Amino acid sequence: MNVYLVLFIESRNLFEQQFHNAIVQLLHNFPRDHVTYRGELFWSGYRRCPHILKFDVNNKLHLDFIIAASNLFAHMYNISQTCDRQFIAQEVTKIQVPEFKPKDISTADNDSNQWRFDDQQRMNVQKKNNSSVEQLLNRLPKLDEIVDIKIQPYELKTDDDTNFHMDYIVAATLLRAENYKIQITDRSQIKRIAGNIIPAIVTTTAMITGLVYLEVYKSI
Repeated sequence: MNVYLVLFIESRNLFEQQFHNAIVQLLHNFPRDHVTYRGELFWSGYRRCPHILKFDVNNKLHLDFIIAASNLFAHMYNISQTCDRQFIAQEVTKIQVPEFKPKDISTADNDSNQWRFDDQQRMNVQKKNNSSVEQLLNRLPKLDEIVDIKIQPYELKTDDDTNFHMDYIVAATLLRAENYKIQITDRSQIKRIAGNIIPAIVTTTAMITGLVYLEVYKSI
């Protein structure tokens, strides 16, 4: 199989999972006209009812996502990157994505939106999970089949416009905004926000650690 086609399949499946399947499942659990136990529409107030995105290779944003994701995968697997939109578009049209069938899940109509299972449902889910894990383990290649494959991490760098990091973040952000009909913003604004995420995480972690140790001191 064309090595690039493998990357495109990964990217195409990622698009389907994030912007189609996840929304299909959510709307299956909570349809647009779903009413809570309080007699209120679930999709009201601060909740935005999402809509499903269907992949269109002729949609620039959709193809932007595939190109960015594929090149990130390529770097991780030490494969030469490509920006040939026509080539990528042609290859992506060859990909057949499996039809997604949403699962029937019991839900609790409360503000926390937690899913509730009875004991029998939990057992059924556990059996399915065990079966899925077993299937995944059987699909794993043997060690001698992948000994020559070298992979590498890709540290996020938002100040480099040539590494596809911001291309991916921008495309993913705009697609999710489209899912929820949120007003879109420009690349520079998204870049500024993305650049501030890591320091925020570090600061929050430090604060939480400090609070934990404060409780330890109290107990001592």
